[in-house]
Amino acid sequence: MGQQGRVPGRRLGLASVTLLVLGALLGSVGGLGGYFFMTTKVMPSSHMEPTLPTRSSMVFNLLITKVNRGDVVLFDASAWGERHQSVERVVAVGGDRIAYSPGDRTLTLNGKPLDEPYVLNGDPVAGSPGAFSVKVPEGRLFVLGDHRGNSADSRFRFGAAEGGTVPVSDVAGALVEEDDPLLVGLRTAALVGGAVLAAGALSGAAALRLRRRAAADSVHPAYAGLVPPPGD
Repeated sequence: MGQQGRVPGRRLGLASVTLLVLGALLGSVGGLGGYFFMTTKVMPSSHMEPTLPTRSSMVFNLLITKVNRGDVVLFDASAWGERHQSVERVVAVGGDRIAYSPGDRTLTLNGKPLDEPYVLNGDPVAGSPGAFSVKVPEGRLFVLGDHRGNSADSRFRFGAAEGGTVPVSDVAGALVEEDDPLLVGLRTAALVGGAVLAAGALSGAAALRLRRRAAADSVHPAYAGLVPPPGD
């Protein structure tokens, strides 16, 4: 097709459509992926300080397949007779024995002192109500807050659940760091998708201007500004 047969702005129009489709796909992956695979919460109290200060933002991976010791988890607190989700740190899993005796400076896990560098003020036994020794049932978790002096955790739930534990099945997600690959990928997809959509919209606007200009240039000067009679 020669020069005269080319539609002005056609390439820009095609590029605009391509960019808009690509941007929508990337935005959907980032936005919907973040909605279904990641959830963001706000820490309502100080019981997880210093790891999670009050009102800090938390992101949980909802795709976890296994819960490990040390994970900070979001879980349904119905096992404790409560109707809300809670956030605690897993210190013992099924088959573990977690124990404390007054005067000890640490908890013991399977008979050995438990190193917990994440607890507030380096005091893992603060606020403990008394001695305990719990053999965690299979499929359940013993969870504690990092601010031991201000956490209504498994130590205070012995009467509500088996050894104060919660079922693994009640865990909704595990806390992820800001540099987690999945989180970074979803956020990047959302940002890039937005930028690509903007580029597509600009390309579409440019293509439309070219077509309008070409249409105006194609009118014979003698007829420019004339209004055709009714019926024509």
